[in-house]
Amino acid sequence: MLSPAFRLPATVCLFVFLIAAFARPVQALDVNSLRVGVQGDKTRLVIELSEPAKFRTFMLDGPVRLVVDLPTYNWQVKSIPTEKGRGIKQVRQGPLQPGMSRVVIDLEKPSLVHAAFVIPATNGQRHKIVIDFKPSTQSEFMKGKAKVYGNMSARTETAKPAFKAPADQPPPSSTQYFPQAKRPLIVVDAGHGGDDPGALGSQGLREKNITLAMAKDLKAKLEGTGRYRVQLTRSTDVFIRLSERVAIARRANADMFISLHADSISRPSVHGASIYTLSERASDAETEKLAARENRADAIAGLNLDTQDEDVANILVDLAMRDTMNQSKFFANNVVGIFRSNGIDTLDIAHRFAGFAVLKAPDIPSVLIETGYMSNDREAQALSTPEYRDRLATAITRSIDIYFATVK
Repeated sequence: MLSPAFRLPATVCLFVFLIAAFARPVQALDVNSLRVGVQGDKTRLVIELSEPAKFRTFMLDGPVRLVVDLPTYNWQVKSIPTEKGRGIKQVRQGPLQPGMSRVVIDLEKPSLVHAAFVIPATNGQRHKIVIDFKPSTQSEFMKGKAKVYGNMSARTETAKPAFKAPADQPPPSSTQYFPQAKRPLIVVDAGHGGDDPGALGSQGLREKNITLAMAKDLKAKLEGTGRYRVQLTRSTDVFIRLSERVAIARRANADMFISLHADSISRPSVHGASIYTLSERASDAETEKLAARENRADAIAGLNLDTQDEDVANILVDLAMRDTMNQSKFFANNVVGIFRSNGIDTLDIAHRFAGFAVLKAPDIPSVLIETGYMSNDREAQALSTPEYRDRLATAITRSIDIYFATVK
């Protein structure tokens, strides 16, 4: 027990307790691996999870595919087996609706699920979902495809063909997530500008121009939904310091910060989008800095820490920062899933972590989206077209919808 000299005021203890209770990951479930094996006449799919989770699985046709629905997760699978003889063409995954994600396994021939069960984690092993399926005739498939296995609620309207393009989905009403007076404010940052051209592409293309055009397109797309307010860090070709870009978002009390870039690399063949969130190492250093007395009052949404204990202040700032990082990771995973499900190329490991200065706001979920590579001629040319930028803006908007519908 602490001596009276080290006891904290009751109000501070209560606040620490409440922050600790709510500053948890937006999505704690990880999908760690996906394995496929052939055993006699059946194929066994094994999905390893970081913790127990409800699931449901069923078949869909046009094309034939096995669907597995899970609560929203972090996709941590490094490789997916698609060797011949296992009956699998490809595996796709991504957000389905707020609070739920979907894994889709495209099959080579009609098949039916014969068993689906869970193996609880024991002896250091992860929690597993096991699904056995066997080839069937077309008539058997059409009769049996509707059967749902698993312990999630019965198949509903969410059991549609997976991953329809966002443009095919009717937009929610403007007040579905927030009342009109409280629409979230999204600050969109066009990377580089002014004397800083950023990466250079062929035919005189410059990253600073691509990002500015992309930022304006995204602003128009978001405002067109009627669900969001949008502010640009720059609307012309001007140079803005990295710290000022973050300051713009914080002064505006933004609900989300998105920085747009287009990378360059020495290998011209490399192409695809990627999304960065702040790394743990960078956040730890930044948390110490933000704990300084002059920054504390606004670092955790207005709480005045001037009269509080130094260690308590550091704890509160650290908790606020961790929660912000978890929300950023949740949004980044949504972006990756929506990009891939709508045919937008991404790097194999598309969600990455780094200490970008523009990601260091302690109280605003922030991501940096590398929309593609200026060093790849085909991708650079695509980024210069309104049509491709519209595809990107549509996918990012859909990801933002899912984020705010989940964390509202």
